[in-house]
Amino acid sequence: MGVESLLLGEVRRGLRAFCLERWQSLHENYARVNMSESGVAPLSLAELEELGLKLESLRELKLGYGWTRGSPELRSRISELYNGEVKEDEVLVTAGSAEANFVAAVSLVEGGDLAAVDLPNYMQVPGLLGFLGARVLEVKRSHPSWRFPVDEAVRVIEEERPKAFFICNPNNPTATVLREREVEELGEAARRAGTVLVFDEVYWGSELSEDKPSALENAGKDVAVSVCGLSKVYGMPGLRLGWLAGKKEIVERAWAVKDYVSIAPSALSDRIASAVLTQDNVRKLRRRAREIVGRNFELFARIMGGRLLEPLPPEAGAFVWARVPWARETLSLCKRLFAEKGVLVNPGECFDAPGYLRIGLGQRMSGFAESLHVLATALETMKEQAG
Repeated sequence: MGVESLLLGEVRRGLRAFCLERWQSLHENYARVNMSESGVAPLSLAELEELGLKLESLRELKLGYGWTRGSPELRSRISELYNGEVKEDEVLVTAGSAEANFVAAVSLVEGGDLAAVDLPNYMQVPGLLGFLGARVLEVKRSHPSWRFPVDEAVRVIEEERPKAFFICNPNNPTATVLREREVEELGEAARRAGTVLVFDEVYWGSELSEDKPSALENAGKDVAVSVCGLSKVYGMPGLRLGWLAGKKEIVERAWAVKDYVSIAPSALSDRIASAVLTQDNVRKLRRRAREIVGRNFELFARIMGGRLLEPLPPEAGAFVWARVPWARETLSLCKRLFAEKGVLVNPGECFDAPGYLRIGLGQRMSGFAESLHVLATALETMKEQAG
């Protein structure tokens, strides 16, 4: 099977290849300069000790299955993030936010159901919806603002009455954020139509301007579900720990689906997350993410903006969405960057948006300037060759 088929073909009938994940899996461990990551620089165990984790306490931990839905302590910590909107028994701990997305889709959508989806997106859910046999209604963002078209989404909810509407906010790959009033409008429309809003909020907390409540809080848990995790903003992707939060009925159905997948979150990850996810640490880690991304984008804009790329200033996330004005498609460009320079970035084709790149901004600031210099030099050469 060629690379094109691995990225843009089908895994099996009805299930498209997950282009983004496969692109990164094929290349990330061999890249000289990896600028494909979408989260902030991961923390070490030593750094977690500074946040209150007692490594000595892990020595006696029995590595059993633990709590299959997540320990009460961890679910209580997570519920605090939502300021009382969800309770401990309205949280399901999962193996990363990817599993939370999976169990949400499988538990909410059946063959023949109408499901709406925000595009571009982290393309896991769009792929799953087709595999589930849903009738998929795409609500598309577009150049130049790439903002979520709220008026169109409200019209779709009111006129088409989809069973579920999957929205990525803050959005991956565009790094844009819905306004609180916009989320409220979506919630009001969903309440009238009987639609469940599923917000992939894995970048919630990275908003550069100010702290924002979860979309679940704005829309209301009677119509909204939140998917989140520790991988992107909190710098702990290796824990593979995410969660689904919402009303008990939906969460318990998702838990029943989870029985078929991972059964239980890692007992070790559960213990570490329970120790680290205090309100004070949440503030510290969110501040860390904002500082890294904010400073790195300032440097990125100075070096890249207007000359080589047309970046969309990020409102959140740990990446920048950038148009390549001198290239109509970007998959071949990314292949060349990797083959000739060892530089890994993500092609827009993996988001059904050729001509764009998603470039990570989450590296530690000490090494980002060097990575950016290598990328800029390579792009300059390729731009000249493109004429």
